[in-house]
Amino acid sequence: MNQPEHAIVVGVPAENGEAALTFAIEEARRSGSPVHVVHVLQVPAGEPYAGVYDGARAEADAVLEAATARARELAGGGVPVTSELTGSGSIVGELVRRSATARMVVVEHRDLGRLRRLFTGSRSNGVASRAQSAVVTVPASWRPTQTRTPVVTAAVQHVDEADDVLRTAFEEARERGADLVVLHAWWLANGYDDVVVDQAFLDERESLFLTDLAPALERLWARYPMVDTRVEVRHGPPVEAVLDAADRSDLLVIGRRHHLLPLGSHLGPVSRAVIGRSPVPVLMTPEPESVLVTVP
Repeated sequence: MNQPEHAIVVGVPAENGEAALTFAIEEARRSGSPVHVVHVLQVPAGEPYAGVYDGARAEADAVLEAATARARELAGGGVPVTSELTGSGSIVGELVRRSATARMVVVEHRDLGRLRRLFTGSRSNGVASRAQSAVVTVPASWRPTQTRTPVVTAAVQHVDEADDVLRTAFEEARERGADLVVLHAWWLANGYDDVVVDQAFLDERESLFLTDLAPALERLWARYPMVDTRVEVRHGPPVEAVLDAADRSDLLVIGRRHHLLPLGSHLGPVSRAVIGRSPVPVLMTPEPESVLVTVP
């Protein structure tokens, strides 16, 4: 494995990959990181004989060569680009293994359709749920926009998991020269939301959240005074609120798990839904440590 330390690892599929490569190069240019392009050789199950293997290997070599050339074209000499072909056949396993020393892993999310996803699973979900580094899923249809001030949205479901999400979001906003929106959405799941919730209840929930979040925000405002920030507390289903915010954002930053899930669990329901439906890249922070580190 010839992967540089703290590289942005981008897994390229057999088809397309333009969106993932574009995001990875832009992120590398902002952060000063190298980019490592990875493609996984896959041989049809039950057909490992020489002729099939040689054909699959030639096709994989061509995919990697084209993706690497495109990455270097996008980089324009400003970002170091390395590449690697691996023959294990496990796309998720290879990218997860490389996440141990990566700055982040970038994967492209394709709309496979429900039936196909039922049988194949989602590779982006698989990588996101197990990787040790941050993971960015990029919709295949995404292209960067430069017509306005960029916006980074950090979706905070619960104050207990806010530190990692906010630190990552502030740093991304700083690197991009972006405004930062801290979004919290809540919804009573008891079937009586419309009856119980009045304006006084809305105001109370917003006040409680802002009070609980204030210590973390104040530390980060001191460290990132250049980042224009606003907090939005919305009453509505969290998935729909986050996806609505995505329409006005350039990047979503979310936590890996729901706060009620035990450590080591797979993705929470909001994270899984947002990955599948977001029109913009989604950055998932690494699994939070048991003891959160305070920002000085």
